[in-house]
Amino acid sequence: MKWSPVSSSANRRWSLVLLCAVQSCERFAFLAMLPLFVPYAQERHGIAAPQALFILALFQALAYLGGLPGGWLADRAIGTRKATVLGACLLACGYGLLALDRASLLWPALLMMVLGQSAFRPGLHVLLARVADADDHVRERVFLWHYLAANLGYAAGALFSEWAHARVGWRLLFLGAAGASAMSVVLLVARLPWLRAQAIRALDESAHNSRSPGAASMKAVWLLSGVAVIFWLTAQQAGSSLTVFAAMNTLQRVTLLGQTIQIGPGHFASLHGLIVLAMLPILLALQGRKIRRAPSTIDLMIWGYVATAGAFALMALAGLRGGDLGRVSSVWLVCCYLLLSLAEVLLAPLGMSLLTRLAPKHKAAQVVGLWFSGSAIGNGLAGMLGLCWDRWPHHRYFAALAVLSLAAAAGLLSRRRYLDWLTALNTSAASPPVVEKRTQTMTPTSKPNRKPIAQPLSATVSDQPASWTRVLLMALPIFLPGALMANTALSLLLRGVSAIVCGLAVLLCGPYLFTQSLMQWARRGIAHPN
Repeated sequence: MKWSPVSSSANRRWSLVLLCAVQSCERFAFLAMLPLFVPYAQERHGIAAPQALFILALFQALAYLGGLPGGWLADRAIGTRKATVLGACLLACGYGLLALDRASLLWPALLMMVLGQSAFRPGLHVLLARVADADDHVRERVFLWHYLAANLGYAAGALFSEWAHARVGWRLLFLGAAGASAMSVVLLVARLPWLRAQAIRALDESAHNSRSPGAASMKAVWLLSGVAVIFWLTAQQAGSSLTVFAAMNTLQRVTLLGQTIQIGPGHFASLHGLIVLAMLPILLALQGRKIRRAPSTIDLMIWGYVATAGAFALMALAGLRGGDLGRVSSVWLVCCYLLLSLAEVLLAPLGMSLLTRLAPKHKAAQVVGLWFSGSAIGNGLAGMLGLCWDRWPHHRYFAALAVLSLAAAAGLLSRRRYLDWLTALNTSAASPPVVEKRTQTMTPTSKPNRKPIAQPLSATVSDQPASWTRVLLMALPIFLPGALMANTALSLLLRGVSAIVCGLAVLLCGPYLFTQSLMQWARRGIAHPN
């Protein structure tokens, strides 16, 4: 079947809408069950709270780790479309078994839901990547819309769970989750013809794709998945250490317009979700504008880790200002959640967009599973780090998270040019017929033996000047310890350590910054000689 440009564009839009609706239904069902699972296990199955918490943590870890075998199943055995539909069906059956409210069906229901999540998540993200075809700009917008839909499903599911349990009970709650999952199955089946055509088209592209470096792409995927562990570790703090800090070390009364408002940890947690929902449309609007020198996806991800480091650096300062033992203003937490929300918007959807762009065609679902495995490891590390909450001062705990985030940013920064080059190479290899057609149209008399691509690629790697992102990150190890050294309110020991760190940073990073300053001055003189 041949697709005209108009019908193809319309089909892509409708497929994106339906796949986002599928994701909203799945998140709605998951969040309808998740917050009240521990009370449900206590009330209906007589499981103590510590055991119920352990079961819930194990369930989530297996659901994320199962993305690797689920991705292999989608890539090698049954295909992406069938794996996604199978996962949605298993999820609907799992919630349905819970709705029957029988003790013997609890473990089969949880097993079905783990298997369903393992097959559903990798498959759906690969289908979303196919909607964008080879257009990188469209791919980023697709995953931003997907993340917006997922967060809307989160919010609606949490509200529904409280309402359903209060009005009727557990049966209505799980019936609603099963109904949402069944709706996702119906939506997936409705788009099966177009999804099948896209799968055939993707196979044809991978057959023509001879320039995509598979080994190099997988190394880049491992790098992105590795630094994603730090992202998931820091993102988990919004529901753990920051919640405890809000309850125990933050003033819970705010005076606004002459009225005193009582705020608690739940309000801060909901504020985080609301900020993410507000930022996503803004970023979508900015993505829709044609910017002449728009930052690359890697640049935006680096800034996401920098924003995360800034958020926890603020909390470390809040601990030094009195939050270690007493209470501080809620403004510290609000600013922290603002930066964390910005980081989440830059890292979660854009990271998945870049990952599916770099993934080899025959390993796309496995690569998505690897990303979610990083989430499981990050959540586990967050639990292990939480054991240090009572042993460390709060400023040291948050400072460790800031340092880890800066390390992730530095890791991406060291491979930034290579990742940009690899992304451009994969993009050009994904659509060779279009490139050849444009080349023939512009230069009809050109010789076929020429290699016009080699020179621009080498030029982009070697001749491009260093970006301001790299310069700023190289300057941070100097200025941050310098600011602590100049703060007379800190202890003499801390100021001395800061002075040593600042001196080492000057020795290591100073020559690079001085060289870059001279190069920028020289380029400016060449551009404006008079």
